[in-house]
Amino acid sequence: MCYPDDACVYPQERGRGFELQQWASGEPSFTAELERVIAYITTPQVNCSRVLLPGESHASQVSGALWLLCVEGWSLPSQGPPCVAYSFSMDEGDTGFLEALSKACEVHRFDPSGHHGDRASSGYRNRGDDGSGGFRQHRVWLDWRAARGRKQKKKGVDFLYADLLSAEWRVLQNWAELGTLGRVSHLVATVHLQWAGFEVGGTEAEVVRYWFSVLQGLQDAAFRLVHSSPGAGKSVLRHKVENAHSSYTLSWVNTGPIH
Repeated sequence: MCYPDDACVYPQERGRGFELQQWASGEPSFTAELERVIAYITTPQVNCSRVLLPGESHASQVSGALWLLCVEGWSLPSQGPPCVAYSFSMDEGDTGFLEALSKACEVHRFDPSGHHGDRASSGYRNRGDDGSGGFRQHRVWLDWRAARGRKQKKKGVDFLYADLLSAEWRVLQNWAELGTLGRVSHLVATVHLQWAGFEVGGTEAEVVRYWFSVLQGLQDAAFRLVHSSPGAGKSVLRHKVENAHSSYTLSWVNTGPIH
């Protein structure tokens, strides 16, 4: 749900819909499907000449950064209305993202676990008159499909971070289906491979094909991968796999028009 005082985004048009992709090898194969997914999420598609990195990281440290934002053409702090950033995190792994953007953007942090309540954070500097600085903490999910809510100062979300501990696959599918992604300029999401994911079922080969289909949905929505950072562990669906990691933090940029 989305409370009246929350920052809500509403899709203006539906996306292309979710389409289950063909088998990588023409038939069910866990190995073939996994190879396709790993190749996709470890191969950046866009090079950015200007990036924003976590904390005190410098341009020379791009390869080892957890995430990066492609900020070509951006001025942070921005001139005029502040940029808008949303973060969805269940484990407070978004601290670096919040620190980097709260100095320049109107930032909203959504905690689906409800551990922090609904309040303004005092962890960063106070919000400026233009809305920048600090961030607003929310205890509830943002309902992208809600029919009403307060009007946004901007059309959409400039920067979005999501680490939902395996629920990300269904959420990304939903956003692609509803056209919500068309209102997001930059997306950072951690995908988890050690288990199938929230409400994801089927054989191992079917699960991995589903993952690739979700990634293809982002591709169809004009999102291009700019950075990939592997997490700890070498387990995929409880199988030890040497050439893969249990999670990846992926950074995308929307190369299409923002609706």
